Amino acid sequence: MRFRRFTLGSAIVVAAALSAAGCAFDPSSVPVPGTTVSGPTYHVRIEFSNVLNLPARAKIMANGAQVGTVSGVTVVKPGAGGYVVVDADISKSVRLPATTVAELRQNTVLGDIHVALTTPPNGFGTLLHDGSTIPMAQTKPPVQLEDTMALVAAFTQGGAVTQLQDVIEQFNRTLPQDPAQTARISHTMATDATDLADNLDRVDALLNGLGTNAQVLHDIQPELDDILSRTSVDQMNGITDSIVGVTKIFGGLGPVGASLTWLGPVLRDADGAARAFAPLLLSAGPVDLSRPSNLQAVVELLRDKVIPFVERGPKVNILGVRSDASADVPPDQQTDRILATLRMIGVVR
Repeated sequence: MRFRRFTLGSAIVVAAALSAAGCAFDPSSVPVPGTTVSGPTYHVRIEFSNVLNLPARAKIMANGAQVGTVSGVTVVKPGAGGYVVVDADISKSVRLPATTVAELRQNTVLGDIHVALTTPPNGFGTLLHDGSTIPMAQTKPPVQLEDTMALVAAFTQGGAVTQLQDVIEQFNRTLPQDPAQTARISHTMATDATDLADNLDRVDALLNGLGTNAQVLHDIQPELDDILSRTSVDQMNGITDSIVGVTKIFGGLGPVGASLTWLGPVLRDADGAARAFAPLLLSAGPVDLSRPSNLQAVVELLRDKVIPFVERGPKVNILGVRSDASADVPPDQQTDRILATLRMIGVVR
């Protein structure tokens, strides 16, 4: 009876131990032929922002050949700002530069994800060695198939295909119905494109000019800011309103000019008087009547111009009307009186 109890207890302990060991056992840790590289390897750490769906013992490919396997994945700083470190065992016969770029790829839709290493054409002066790290700046996260399918679904269901069909229909309606006209338009467009290609130097000159103008505008930005400020704009609006008002003034002066056309003959008749008075007005002193020429000019002005103008008025040329003989004053006497008056006020001597 005691032996039977001991055997039962031992069986229970062994079963519990096997269960615990089975839970801690990782089948991927058992090397399977064909999944690893042969020969000695060196360890390289690769930093990724995301390694979702990366299987254990994933292959590491470089230039289409397997150069290593993934030995482990470690999460560093879980949460925001964290990243994942992939431990890679690389064959010692493979030389990889320090500038190698690592990314997660999937050759087919249902294929396994692997680590792909892309080596640059140069930069083999510094190589990766045991314990080296490929930083996150040189790695690319995987493109999730679910995200790609979601983008395709959004594209197809978002109306993009329908919009493309509408664009094609509008394009067909825009083109002429006659194929010959369409061919002519195509020929013209081809000719324009050829001409543009033959004159690329002029296009470059145009673009350079536009670039120079843009640079000039950029250099005078403070002046432009002042010109386009609110105060300057208000001042320009005020100046514009003032110019409009001045234009209206000139328009209002039009009838005035038309009403002063009668002054033309009067001003032409006053040319003689202006010539006679010019020496008097432009000289610094009074007119010297002791000179015969000055005296004769003043006498002719008064007798022939001033006295007839005062007596008869403008535009009056009636010479046959006379007053009583006793009331008439001879022109010579009138001239003498005017000269005496001019001497009294200091105009003549």
